[in-house]
Amino acid sequence: MELILEGVHHAFEDTWLMLPLLYIAYCIIEYFERKDNQDDSLFFALQKYGPLIGALIGLIPQCGFSILAAMLFVQNNITIGTLLAVFIATSDEAIPILLSEPRLFGTLGLLLVCKFLIAIIAGYFVDRLIFKHQKIARFEDMEEEEDEEWDEDEQAASSCPCCYPQYPLWLSALIRSVKIYLFIFIVTFVFTILIHVVGEATLSKFLLTNSIWQPILASIFGFIPNCAATVVLCQLFALGQLSFGSLLAGLITNAGLGFLVLFQYGEKKKTILTIALILWIIAVLSGMIASLFF
Repeated sequence: MELILEGVHHAFEDTWLMLPLLYIAYCIIEYFERKDNQDDSLFFALQKYGPLIGALIGLIPQCGFSILAAMLFVQNNITIGTLLAVFIATSDEAIPILLSEPRLFGTLGLLLVCKFLIAIIAGYFVDRLIFKHQKIARFEDMEEEEDEEWDEDEQAASSCPCCYPQYPLWLSALIRSVKIYLFIFIVTFVFTILIHVVGEATLSKFLLTNSIWQPILASIFGFIPNCAATVVLCQLFALGQLSFGSLLAGLITNAGLGFLVLFQYGEKKKTILTIALILWIIAVLSGMIASLFF
C-alpha cells in the first residue's frame, strides 16, 4: 500500500503541470481540426507535388490527415510515396505531449525537422526508384458522379475520430486534455512502480537502453494503431529510458489510424504489408542513424 501511495505521489508530482499546457496545445490543435477546408487545391497539390505536400500535411497537428491520405490512396488518387510521406510526418499525440514539457521543446523541434526531411526523401525515393511506374487517377479526370461520391468519402475521412465536434472548442479540448492526462498519469504511475520493483538497471537492459538496436524494438511498438503507443514512447523518452533515435523510429511507424483505413476499405493485404515493411525499414534506419548523432 505504501508503494502504491508513493507511486501516486511521484506520478502526480511529475505530471500535474502538464494539464494546463496540454489544454493550451489541444485548443490550438482543435482550431486546425475545425477549419472548414472546402478547397480542392490541397488534393491537387498532393498529386502534383506528392511527398513534399504530404510531408507538410503530416506535420499539421490533425489526426485526420493519415486517414485522408489512406482514403486517397485506396481510391488511387495519390502514390505510395505520398502516402508514406504523410504516415512518416504524422506525430499523433506526440506534439501536445512534448509541448507540455518545456524542457522537451528542443526535442520537439528536432523531431519535426527530422520527420519532415525523412518523409520527403523516403517518399520521392519510393516513387522514383521502387514504384516508378505507378499510375494514379487524376482529380480533373473524375466524373461528376464520382465527384459526388468522393465528397461523401472526403467528409467521412476528414472527420476527426479523436475530437468531439458536437461540443464547443473549449470543452472538446478540455475533454481531450483530461483523457490524455489521465493516460499519461497511469503510464507514469506504472513505470514508477515498475522501476521500483524491477530496478532501473534491469528495465534499461530490457529496453536495450543505450543500444543502437533499441530503435528496432521502438519501431515495432509504434505500429500499435492507438495514441497509447505515442504516449508510452514519449514518456519513456522523458524518463530517459528511450533514446531520441528510438523515439523517432517509434513515431515514424505510428501512422495513426491510417493502416486501419487501408484494411477497412479493402486494400490488398500484399500492398499493405509492403507499405508497412518499407515504413519499418525507414524507421529502423532513421532511428539507428539518429542514435549515432543525438
